[in-house]
Amino acid sequence: MNPRYLPTTVDGKVARVVEESGEVVEVIGRCLRIYGKIGRFGLDSTDPGGGPTNAAMYLSELADLRHAISQIENSLTDFAKIKVGNTELVWTSTLIPTQELRELIGDEDHANDNEFNSANKVIPVCAGQWHREGLEWRFYVDPERD
Repeated sequence: MNPRYLPTTVDGKVARVVEESGEVVEVIGRCLRIYGKIGRFGLDSTDPGGGPTNAAMYLSELADLRHAISQIENSLTDFAKIKVGNTELVWTSTLIPTQELRELIGDEDHANDNEFNSANKVIPVCAGQWHREGLEWRFYVDPERD
């Protein structure tokens, strides 16, 4: 990526979220390296001089990856918005499973959660919108109605 186009802060420094994204890429690289070793030598294998098994090293890197991803998520929450017309809906920490959302909105049109998720990505409600994130739903609130 061209450094001239990296997002910067008001004082001209590279935005923190860009640095944290780089950390995620680095950790993914380490995970892929260990995954390759597991494919060649197995989960139980260690370096010839001893040390942790490939499984232990993989678990450690996956923990680092979860941490790096959560750092990015924390940096992005202030910027996460959905534009609807002239209104900006704001990210909230409210995240619920599909079954709970179906009960909340009284869904009777779909036989199961998978069918509901396949048919919907956004559910508008009077105070904002529910957006699907994997198998869960995130609420974006309309600050004018909050």
